[in-house]
Amino acid sequence: ALRKDRRRESRRVRRQERRKNAMVCFHCREPGHGVADCPAVLESQDMGTGICYRCGSTEHDISKCRAKVDPATGPFPYAKCFICGEMGHLSRSCPDNPKGLYAEGGGCKLCGSVEHFKKDCPEKQNTDQVTVGRWVAGMSADHEEVTEAPKLQKPKTKVPKVVTF
Repeated sequence: ALRKDRRRESRRVRRQERRKNAMVCFHCREPGHGVADCPAVLESQDMGTGICYRCGSTEHDISKCRAKVDPATGPFPYAKCFICGEMGHLSRSCPDNPKGLYAEGGGCKLCGSVEHFKKDCPEKQNTDQVTVGRWVAGMSADHEEVTEAPKLQKPKTKVPKVVTF
């Protein structure tokens, strides 16, 4: 039983490490930590973390903000960009950020833009075609069909096995 607990604990720690290493910081773009734990942000406390980017309040964050925004100031007037340091926009929409929304590189699978994800692609939204799925008996009424094309895999080249005696 003790060995089982030890194994379980080591698997849990391994999962936590894997999850932590998969994170990419939006401030320094280095893997292994988030903006909240970034050593570069901790050195410069003027980066504007911990406030609501819409109204400037420290009582709540942007997801809970109900303030109306002046369209002239943009959607995030109190946000400070992690890339250029200017106020009024986030790093995903920074003109100095070549990676856009994709911290590890890449882009929209349909048009290649770094400004949006595939689900928000304007090329996809402009099509007038509608795809209707089939309903099969026993299927949930709110079943949502995944329309993503299967990824093509490269054929693996076989390497001859060398056995030495």
